[in-house]
Amino acid sequence: MAPRRRFKMGKLVRDKAPLLLERKGARVSTHLLPVEEHLHHLQLKLREEAEELSSALTPEDFQDEMADILEVLTALAGCWRIEMKTIEQTRLQKREERGGFEKGTFMEFVEVETSDNFHPVLQYCLANPKAYPEIPISPHSSTTADDGNYQ
Repeated sequence: MAPRRRFKMGKLVRDKAPLLLERKGARVSTHLLPVEEHLHHLQLKLREEAEELSSALTPEDFQDEMADILEVLTALAGCWRIEMKTIEQTRLQKREERGGFEKGTFMEFVEVETSDNFHPVLQYCLANPKAYPEIPISPHSSTTADDGNYQ
């Protein structure tokens, strides 16, 4: 028997991946995850696929990676017993209320008066300091809300 080499995978794979690898002469070790672990590993897989999408260079690569992400989202929805049509309805409702991402609107900062410590925007930002760090306001800075340009 020829010497063999073993590689640790340690990740969630598509259901047919072990069979496809075995057909190529590989030996695989798998097990089915309990529900809580399955959810956790689907979330890790979503991050993995999003990372792959962010480094895609061609339209074909983007299509493949978006299909992978959609497959993970479909599995997550199934675990939570949420129908994809319900997700689509929610997406459309949020789009109607908040808009989509087609225009490429990039928000540099948000500024609120501090006289109201219970202002919802202030509370939201303060509750998420890693995502929304507070930045000092220079006495010379100004905001111009009418054209959306900020200095």
